[in-house]
Amino acid sequence: MRKRRLAAMSVLLAVALCAPLGVAWMRVLVDGDGVTRSHGTVAAGSVENGHAIPPWGPGFRTYSFLGSALGRQYVDGRVRETLMAAFAARSLAEVGRVFVIGETGWPGGGRIRPHRTHQNGRSVDIFMPLMPRRSSIPLVNTWPWTKFGYGLEFDQEGALGGDRISFESLAALLLELDSHARFRGLRLEKIIITPEYVPLLLDTPSGRHLGLLADLLTRRPAWVRHDEHIHVDFGVDEPSRNQPTPSTKVDFLKRSPAPHN
Repeated sequence: MRKRRLAAMSVLLAVALCAPLGVAWMRVLVDGDGVTRSHGTVAAGSVENGHAIPPWGPGFRTYSFLGSALGRQYVDGRVRETLMAAFAARSLAEVGRVFVIGETGWPGGGRIRPHRTHQNGRSVDIFMPLMPRRSSIPLVNTWPWTKFGYGLEFDQEGALGGDRISFESLAALLLELDSHARFRGLRLEKIIITPEYVPLLLDTPSGRHLGLLADLLTRRPAWVRHDEHIHVDFGVDEPSRNQPTPSTKVDFLKRSPAPHN
């Protein structure tokens, strides 16, 4: 009897762990190719035809299979394409680098608590890239007991225990995002990061090439400290501000192997 109970519990645990992953990928598989229409602002807006970010792909992975399954990672179609292209490029430039995508928004936009923005499909949270260790590049811990990563507290130098933020990798990613966004008629509009990290970010090889992007970095504290992740708002170039946003289907045949953690 005891063995049967243990076996049943093991099956239930396996189902509980696998179900969110299956739902998350199902959201991507059934995602259409309709154009995105973004209404309002990041703080008061909505979305038509938002598109799901895959749980993982070349150079990136989700912060939570559960969060992905619940539909908390939808964006404007061009934002998704920008993110995926930038992450893939950085994974080629820095072998082994994987970025962790945090929350973005609901399929239809609107208020997604506890965030004050993320309402029109053009806001993205990206967790801090960490410095490489001897044989690997660690990822930010996003288990539930860390509030899915949002409860972590890095110090003023970007350190937490044995981990340190790679400000060079972060600056290089911002340059990549800017390039791919412009190619798709978008632009980076705002970058929220805890103010004490701004000098550390700018004092890197890639940080010195940020140019006008440096002006988008927040110099004043936000309502919550952005030390474990950055928040990026995208905007649309004026000529196409009121036009639909084209989107393309995700190429599942080219997605990367499943993450191990």
